[in-house]
Amino acid sequence: MKNTLGKILIISLLSSTLFAGVKAYVDNDTIYSGDAVHYTISADGGDPKFPTINSIGGYSILGVSTSKSVNVINGNYKSTVFKIYSFSPTKSVTIPSYEVSVDGKVYKTDELAIKVVKPTASNSDGDFSISMNIDKNNVFVGEPIKLDVKFKYKLDAKADKITLSPLKMSNFWIKSSGDPVKSTQNDFIIQTYHYLVFPQKQGDFEVSPVEADVGIIKRTRTRGNIFDNPFIDQMAQSIGWKKFLSNTLKIHVKPLPDNLEVIGSFDIKTSVDTIEVKANKPVNLTIKIDGFGNIDDIKKFTIDFDNVVVYSDEPVIKSGINSGKYGGEFTQKIALIADKNFTIPALKFSYFDKNLNKKVTRETKPIFIKVKGSATVVATPTLKSSSVEVAKKVPLPVAQMSVSQSFPNYLYLLFGFMAGVIVTIIYFKINRLKKVKEESSIIKKIQKAKGDRALFEILLPYEENGEFIKAILEKLEENLYSNGKNKISKKEVIEYFYE
Repeated sequence: MKNTLGKILIISLLSSTLFAGVKAYVDNDTIYSGDAVHYTISADGGDPKFPTINSIGGYSILGVSTSKSVNVINGNYKSTVFKIYSFSPTKSVTIPSYEVSVDGKVYKTDELAIKVVKPTASNSDGDFSISMNIDKNNVFVGEPIKLDVKFKYKLDAKADKITLSPLKMSNFWIKSSGDPVKSTQNDFIIQTYHYLVFPQKQGDFEVSPVEADVGIIKRTRTRGNIFDNPFIDQMAQSIGWKKFLSNTLKIHVKPLPDNLEVIGSFDIKTSVDTIEVKANKPVNLTIKIDGFGNIDDIKKFTIDFDNVVVYSDEPVIKSGINSGKYGGEFTQKIALIADKNFTIPALKFSYFDKNLNKKVTRETKPIFIKVKGSATVVATPTLKSSSVEVAKKVPLPVAQMSVSQSFPNYLYLLFGFMAGVIVTIIYFKINRLKKVKEESSIIKKIQKAKGDRALFEILLPYEENGEFIKAILEKLEENLYSNGKNKISKKEVIEYFYE
């Protein structure tokens, strides 16, 4: 009986020794500068007290996490708590020993060395490699450059995860063609990423390497330190990363002559929807430029007229690669409103033609616009003067003239004053009738307007009437040209003209 009790006591002590312990390890002891290290301390049994770590080797702790696992082995419970500290060293560092308390007993972790190595350019004959190449390295500002990034790996190479860093180029505008193109060459699979890059300033530039990170899952087996029991075996896994760097590229960028901003080969033309229009109705001018080159850098056109209202839309640019060359079409629409004839002047567009090695200027032809039914605005003083002249031309009978000569002078003054009052009343009534007629006309037009475009054309001549009409016109323009969803109340617009 005593022997049995003794065996039970020994087994219990051995079990408590088995399930008590502290270990420290890292997911990777050799890393590249800036990569994250995950330092883990595991403690078995009881309620462990982990150290508070704010930095390791002078590098701040970026995050701390805790997890717990419980296993039942031969009826015994094993509780393990994991504390994970993450940091990113840029130089080799040694993780010091730390103290961990478990059930009142203090354990010390082992020191761990972390080696930081510099990545080198990948070997094209290895299992994995990455490279960059360009079609030219001596260019002008704005000239498109074709740049390809190729990631190559062997058919039998093992990789659980692959990530590529994005292409980064200061002072260049980068345009990606989208998903990579996959091809095969001997025993390799090649993924090619196509880019077009446009230098934005002159100078000598070096394109930094592109990185490829290849992750392979590492599996490790841990075993109990007393009993050779397969149920105690545990599988742990983490991803080990290998970094591959591409080559660098050097590009020399020259300035365009004559302060030009566009390079390529282009044509320009203009057109209108009509050359004969009613007064205060819009003429829609369309400017089109098409060709090959950095079409995205073409600036918006501005046109100034005397006595012509100009309403200009933002340009629409459609671009892409055609026949191996980058280009597209630039379109800008401008509405012109006037009450008398006018001429749209010739428009000039200049660019640098690399093939001709000179500045080229394209020019459109002037367009004459005839305005029908031009409104003649009569100023108030002119109207008063005309009324007086009409009154003077009416002859008076001789008898009236002889009688009037016997009237006293003050009667002449009285009659003159009364005549002035009558003329003034008539003038204001005529103006009022004209205003009512004009308001009635615009209100009828608004009521009959079908759609935003019709309402826009009706209100455009009244743009200067006030902020209310300007705000309505802005909403209508957004609906017409920017896919806006603004709701316009005709009732509010009509009430504005009634006021």
